Amino acid sequence: MPATTQPIRWTQQQPAPAALAERVEFLLWVPPKASITWEHEVIPDANVDLLLELSDERCRAFLYGPLTRSIHVPTQAGYGYFVVHFHPGAMPRLVDASPAELVNGAVELKEFGGISLDTLGERMLAAGSLEPMCQVLTPLLQRVPYPPGDSFDRALRHMLARPETLRPGALADALHLSTRTLQRAFKERVGFSPGTYARIARLQEALSALREHPTRSISEVAHRVGYADHAHMTREFRELTGRTPSDFRQPAAAPTPVAFVQAPGEVRHVASGP
Repeated sequence: MPATTQPIRWTQQQPAPAALAERVEFLLWVPPKASITWEHEVIPDANVDLLLELSDERCRAFLYGPLTRSIHVPTQAGYGYFVVHFHPGAMPRLVDASPAELVNGAVELKEFGGISLDTLGERMLAAGSLEPMCQVLTPLLQRVPYPPGDSFDRALRHMLARPETLRPGALADALHLSTRTLQRAFKERVGFSPGTYARIARLQEALSALREHPTRSISEVAHRVGYADHAHMTREFRELTGRTPSDFRQPAAAPTPVAFVQAPGEVRHVASGP
């Protein structure tokens, strides 16, 4: 989970319901607060997010791709934000674009699940809170096509089952695949190479350790998550986030932890559907 800051007090979050658990990691709802805005920090991750931006006047839907760099974006006062955070490699076929085309970018949907966005927005706001909103959205998400299982899924299971970080060549050998096949599988499912995926996954693990164990030294965290040393971890943090590991120990004013907003200039309007 790409959390860089502490959730604001009215954020509602829950794991995916059983019907979506294979594809979705969690769902999150930030209700409208008419007088509240904040700058949202998003750090690199390999996940895709569906964002519904809701108000009484309109509903907008965006599909945001994986990130290889950090960005900062302000939210809008008076809008609610509903987020579906998909597992890595589980990008739904809502748009005519590949994960590689969405890296560090986003597309805006014109409809969702066969209904207009205005209708969807009315249903979601009428539901009022996270659990009933999930009940509105789940049947629509179940109808969406998802990528079939392939070499990426095998590689991901292998990586998650082992604490050490394998180089792409060693990972391919362990799975009895060619390096080229492995590279292609990652490119098709997450948009970038297994090496980049491993760097981002380790960054996320380090961030979790920094938040959950604030008394541990940076050197100890670096050792536990597989960096060669403190200096290597700091260099990776600077390259991927523009900040040092110590920066993420500090309380942050920007409170929302999910990668759901990109720079406005990167949003493209496309038709939904595979």
